[in-house]
Parts: sequence; C-alpha cells; structure tokens
Amino acid sequence: MIETTTDFIIKFEGFRRNAYKCPAGVWTIGYGTTKYPDGRPVKQGDTITMQGAYNMLEQYIDNEIRPHLAGLGLQKNGQFKAIISLIYNIGWPAFARSKCCAALKAKDWPTFIKEYDWFKANGKVMPGLLKRRTAELAAFFSGE
Repeated sequence: MIETTTDFIIKFEGFRRNAYKCPAGVWTIGYGTTKYPDGRPVKQGDTITMQGAYNMLEQYIDNEIRPHLAGLGLQKNGQFKAIISLIYNIGWPAFARSKCCAALKAKDWPTFIKEYDWFKANGKVMPGLLKRRTAELAAFFSGE
C-alpha cells in the first residue's frame, strides 16, 4: 500500500484531542494544527474529533501549501510528500525565505541537505523532529 502525504504527516504529528502547547509554545490540536480554517488560532480548552482533525489537515494542505508548490520543481511523489510535510511543520513563510528553498529550486542537493535543518525548538534538538527530517529526506530522495 502506498503511504499518502496525509498519512506520512499523521505518523509524525500523532493525534491530540485536547489543545496543548507544542515544544515551541504554540497552542496546537489534532494533527499539529495551530489555526482553524477560518484563521482563528487554537486556544487552551479546545477539543476536536479525529475526523475533524483529519479534515483540517487535508484542507490546510490543499489551501495553504499546494498553491505554493508549482515553482519548486518537484516531480516525484516522495518529493511532494517530504516538502509538504516540512512546510506543514514549519510554515510556508519560513520555508520560502530559506536557503533550503533556494537550493531546492537550484537543484543544489548538497546545500539543500545541509540547510534541511529544522529539528530544534527553542534552540534544543528535538529527537522527534530529527527523526521526521531524516524520514522526509529519505522520502525526497527515494525515487518514489
């Protein structure tokens, strides 16, 4: 069975019914969602169903990430999976202004790998983020 991009993200985000503060101190819910489709931020005390969280994740990918992908030169499913997962985690603005994004567009793979370094929160290496970034890079270069 082929793993979808949504399933790839869910594997790393996990599901949380009740709002919580992520390691970066941002209120988060469901599968790592920090804002609702109407733009309201997640706040303490919010709850969500698993299906609601799944729907919000897919809606966010379709509306907030996919429109930005056209100029990146992605060609394979693994590349889309990796970059969508990264952007979902760090946000489009951070990725768009990064050296990693510039290296991706230039197909400068050594720089792309070097700059694919979003695995810290508040200056501390987060083992879960390091595992995620490693899996994303593996998916990106998998040929899938």
